[in-house]
Amino acid sequence: MDRIEQERKVIQESLKQSADQTSSQLAMTMAKNTDLQTDKEHLENQLKMLEDTKSSLMNQLQASEEECSNLQTQLNELEDEKRTQETSLTGEITTLQQQFTALKIEKESSDTELDHQLQELKTKLEQEMSDKKSLEQQLKQQISDLESRLSQSQSDKQNIEQKLSGDIDLIHKQLLDASIKEGKVIIQDALDQFQNPTHIAVKCTAEFLLMRTEPVLSSLETIKGMQGKYNGDRTELANLVKTITGFSHHFGDCVIHGIATTHSANLEAGEELGNACREAGESGLKVLDTLGQGASIESDVNHAVQCVKKMITLAEDLVPKSVEIKEKEIGDLVDTEMQSTTSAIEMAARRIAEMLEKTREATSGVELKVNESILDSCTSLMHAIRILIERSRDLQKEIVAQGRGTSTEKEFYKKNHRWTEGLLSAAKAVGWGATALMEAADKVVRGEGKFEELIVCSNEIAASTAQLVVASKVKADRRSKKLTSLSEASKGVTENTGKVVGSAREGSQIIEERGLMDFSKLSLMQTKKNEMQSQVRVLELEKELETERYKLGEIRKKHYQLAGASEGWDEEEDQECDTESPRQPTKK
Repeated sequence: MDRIEQERKVIQESLKQSADQTSSQLAMTMAKNTDLQTDKEHLENQLKMLEDTKSSLMNQLQASEEECSNLQTQLNELEDEKRTQETSLTGEITTLQQQFTALKIEKESSDTELDHQLQELKTKLEQEMSDKKSLEQQLKQQISDLESRLSQSQSDKQNIEQKLSGDIDLIHKQLLDASIKEGKVIIQDALDQFQNPTHIAVKCTAEFLLMRTEPVLSSLETIKGMQGKYNGDRTELANLVKTITGFSHHFGDCVIHGIATTHSANLEAGEELGNACREAGESGLKVLDTLGQGASIESDVNHAVQCVKKMITLAEDLVPKSVEIKEKEIGDLVDTEMQSTTSAIEMAARRIAEMLEKTREATSGVELKVNESILDSCTSLMHAIRILIERSRDLQKEIVAQGRGTSTEKEFYKKNHRWTEGLLSAAKAVGWGATALMEAADKVVRGEGKFEELIVCSNEIAASTAQLVVASKVKADRRSKKLTSLSEASKGVTENTGKVVGSAREGSQIIEERGLMDFSKLSLMQTKKNEMQSQVRVLELEKELETERYKLGEIRKKHYQLAGASEGWDEEEDQECDTESPRQPTKK
């Protein structure tokens, strides 16, 4: 404001001086002559310009005064705001001072309390330190006791482990001894059939015996390898026991079928094969004895392999040879026989369909129902057999393609003549069974045959198809899809065979019931006579039932006595068994 006031004074003085100078100049100018009129006008213009300048300066002065007034107003506002802030800050400072005072008082109180707590904590710490030392001494004593107990426990553990190891070894030996004993019983039972006169009626073909010897050779190699695994890892006990069981069953099965094969061979060849079977069985027992002793069974296994191979050689000599069949003929014979089997099945299916049409025309009622049930089940069986034959031929083609290598199909059949002959035999049996079933069904429908003939023919077909499946499986790849299809077709034949048997039995029962219960043509006297005969038969059956019950009781009584004598029961237990036996029936 002072600066503006000074500037205003300077401007006023300047204007005043300018006006004085202008007046002086004007006076001087007027004093001059008129020649200076032009100068006068010039001066007037200058005066006018000065006045304009004065006016402009006055405006600027006014604006400066207004600006000064505004600044003064702002200054006043700032001073008011300053006083307000000073008042507010003064209040806050007062409040903070009060809070500071309160906090200081509180701090002093807290310090006093903390000092008190610190003193208490120091006291407690000293007590805790004292307790700690006492506990450390106790812990040291306990640790010493525990170390002593641990040492004792470790000693006990070692003793227990030694005992458990001995128990485990004993259990292993007991299990091995039990499985070896059971295996020897199986093989010995097979050898005992040499002395069994009732076993003479059991016969077996050389081809089947050869099939049963193949698992024996593989089981010999398996048991030799499993002994080495068990000696290296005792956890293989379960596998070793399983191997012993399988080995025993295969060996016993091979021996017993070898004995059965001797029954169908000539005297000299049968005696030689029987001796080979006996040697093989004894070699199997020797393998198990050596295994039970814990010694190496490698030499015994090699000896057993030689014995089994000797059996195979003798069995191969008993196989009917087809040396007169040429290479070309044997290949053609397989296809021809399979085609003949298919034709026989198709002919049987057509014949059964014709019989079904005729029986529908000629019969009615229960007889028609029975015949339809039988013929329908026979038709389904023929269809299932046809599917089985087709899938068997597909599998045979796959077997030949995989096994012949660079040789021809006929060369493959000749090379594997034993398998080929088994295949031919099975195919012939299936074709014959289909024809026999058709003839039996024809007889039953015409009332000339027996239902049992149908059952026998159905079972024969099931056995023949099973033989065909087994012959096909011998050389097939276990992962072959065609082998799976053949197995499914075999299940279908089995199911349909069961249906034929079921329909035959059901039909037989229906016919028998109709014959037993048909009293419509009986007279009064015939009815009375039949009634008396039925009563007599009932009394006879009741008497027979009573007698058989008494007989059963006596047999059980004797069985208990014999069992007690062999087991060492006392007489009191025998008397208890006597009291449990049925009473003798009273005579009517």
